[in-house]
Amino acid sequence: MSGANSGEGPLDRFRVVLHEPRDLVNVALVIRAMKNMEVGRLRVVSPAAFDAYRIEGIAHDTKDVVEGAELHDDLREAIADAEFVVGTSARRRSSKQQWYTAAEAGPALVRRALEGQTIALVFGPEHRGLSNTELDLCQAVISIPTNPRHSSLNLAHAALIVFYEIRKSAAQLTGLSARDLGQKERARAPAASSEELERFFELWQRAMETIGLFAGAEAIPKMRSFRAIFQRTGLDRREVGLLEAVAFEVIHWERRARERLAEEATDKT
Repeated sequence: MSGANSGEGPLDRFRVVLHEPRDLVNVALVIRAMKNMEVGRLRVVSPAAFDAYRIEGIAHDTKDVVEGAELHDDLREAIADAEFVVGTSARRRSSKQQWYTAAEAGPALVRRALEGQTIALVFGPEHRGLSNTELDLCQAVISIPTNPRHSSLNLAHAALIVFYEIRKSAAQLTGLSARDLGQKERARAPAASSEELERFFELWQRAMETIGLFAGAEAIPKMRSFRAIFQRTGLDRREVGLLEAVAFEVIHWERRARERLAEEATDKT
């Protein structure tokens, strides 16, 4: 089946294969990671348990992935239609096999997907990972660089890292949309004008003089430092207004404090 004819995107060309998973929670968390990263379809080989109701209770809003999952009795059967099979392992073997880090695998696998290849990503059971015999079925292996003294990752953690690198590469190579992490335009006020900034700096100087910051020292050098600090931030009008309110409160607090002390002195007399 060719991606060019099916109308699928590159992420649809991936088949996530969980071989003999032992923990239902791990299966659910892998499914959640698949949903987060829009990666592929799920195939599960001889799981210790596969309860769709419980999985959806752990991994919310994943009904489509769970219902589309295929159950298999044999790993060979689960990867039979894949044109490129990639295993995952924390162990490096002496045999000459193509090895990727997760970061290297992302662009290499997405390019294959864009060529219409179906790619199987195979993850082994939690307690032992993929055996050498199972890795022999793979044309390449992904290994995530970790602490060599504690190299084994949780199944779902490893899967999420791999899926993230694949999605990131798909975004870079195809312009795949992603959640906008930038500031929303409506949350940003217009930049403060020079006149507004100068008015603010005058008010700020008054506030600093009020609390005695410039006592016994020249105000100009210190105000230059304040100018540099505030100008680096690129203040907008709303932010200038907030800082002006702070300065006014400083000035008025000092005035109110003097009035209160005067009243107390009057009361004592």
